[in-house]
Amino acid sequence: MSTSAVLTTSDRQTIIEVLRGRAGNYRMFSRLFLKPLTEQDIEDIVAMDLVSRAKDLEGTGLLAEGFNDMGRSLSRRNTGTRQKLATDYTMCFDGVTTINEMVAVPYASVFLSGEALLFREPRQKVYRLFCSEGIRLKQGVNLPEDHLSFELEFMAILSDRAAEALEQDDVDKLNYNIQLAKTFINEHILTWYDLFNDRAAQILETRFYRGLLKATKGYLDLDLDTLDEIQVMIDEQS
Repeated sequence: MSTSAVLTTSDRQTIIEVLRGRAGNYRMFSRLFLKPLTEQDIEDIVAMDLVSRAKDLEGTGLLAEGFNDMGRSLSRRNTGTRQKLATDYTMCFDGVTTINEMVAVPYASVFLSGEALLFREPRQKVYRLFCSEGIRLKQGVNLPEDHLSFELEFMAILSDRAAEALEQDDVDKLNYNIQLAKTFINEHILTWYDLFNDRAAQILETRFYRGLLKATKGYLDLDLDTLDEIQVMIDEQS
């Protein structure tokens, strides 16, 4: 089925731009949860001017609030900022600090398995899905697949695949990747993100990382609406 028969050139280009933008956003969030920031990472984030983006996003709740926190936290950066952020990351996301003897490491298994341990069934489900989609972690990566960073990177991959499908006039592939993205958000990220968020918020000390928690949740919620809007555009002209 050719998209040229059901989508105008303008709508087609709009959807492609949205999908490419989603991929970029998910890769940004993925990177921020993967490891402590370098000095270059900090400068790259400053260049994004998140405070201005927050103003443009006024009315989007947690996403705007989170971006504002992240941006303003770096507006007064100094020579000690990188180390302060690295310490906060390590204490929380690497599980050094606990709350009621529980860690806030970003793995689904820790929050969805009864034992609160790594490599449990939530990881197995994500691993099997990644395999079915032809995705493997980079060689040398020894972290389980249900790490939040990898789940967010998967969302970026699906968005790129959806954009490529639309560029190739493949509506079936486009719909498949959109539906899989919605399912993955609902069944593999939001099932544990709030639990992780609540616990991590009690440990994190920097405004930047507390803002990241807010922005990530806000973006996930907003993205479900975005995916619905894309689907409506496709369905209305089919």
